[in-house]
Amino acid sequence: MSETQALTTPAGELRPTDDLNKVAGALKFFRVMAVIAGVALLILCVELILHYGFHNEALAWWSPIHGLLFMAFMASVYNLGTKLRWTAVRMIGYICTAFVPVLSFWLERKVNAGVSALLHDAGA
Repeated sequence: MSETQALTTPAGELRPTDDLNKVAGALKFFRVMAVIAGVALLILCVELILHYGFHNEALAWWSPIHGLLFMAFMASVYNLGTKLRWTAVRMIGYICTAFVPVLSFWLERKVNAGVSALLHDAGA
């Protein structure tokens, strides 16, 4: 990559002045939060089945925790997205994957592959 040209790929955009260590750190945070959000949503689905299907309140405490974890996932998408200059529509789309069970696991793998390749091409 030349000193004046941005590296733009489907994964995002990096400029020569960008701190690649910060992008790599944001990617790690995103990956962890995507997996945690996916697991949290699966637990929430179990909680809903227990609550509405069996009138069991064993996991009634999980809903607020899931909400906090979802907000942390949104923060991780915003953090990585701003570093890679994603559009707001793209970030919102990625956040919406957390509404479908197991889709955040797929997203984590897709984003990791793209951003890792972008970082490799940029010389990180």
